[in-house]
Amino acid sequence: MTLPPLPENYRRVLNLIKVGADNPTTGAEIALVLKLEERTVQSIISRLITRYGIPIIGVRHGFNRGYFIPADKAELLDGAKAFYNQVQEEQKRLSVLLNADLDSYKELLKGADMNV
Repeated sequence: MTLPPLPENYRRVLNLIKVGADNPTTGAEIALVLKLEERTVQSIISRLITRYGIPIIGVRHGFNRGYFIPADKAELLDGAKAFYNQVQEEQKRLSVLLNADLDSYKELLKGADMNV
């Protein structure tokens, strides 16, 4: 399968993502350098992963948070594990939403000051 060439902004974003978990770059840093919105950067990174198959890991918590390309299989698996756990939590949230009683939350609000 032949991949289409990278659009210019995709290439610019990818050039700022370093190899190795010890050297991540945050979405905010990428956005600042490239003068793009953070959501645009997130969208581009998502497409780099899904459309172009580039193994970009995103770490949301801790000291070394940000995006990086794994240097080895261990970094890839660590990143995949964190992403898997995130997906599991989102699945729980989706399940609750799809099965929600649209009136039951009102019981929680009874007696609360509605002007706060």
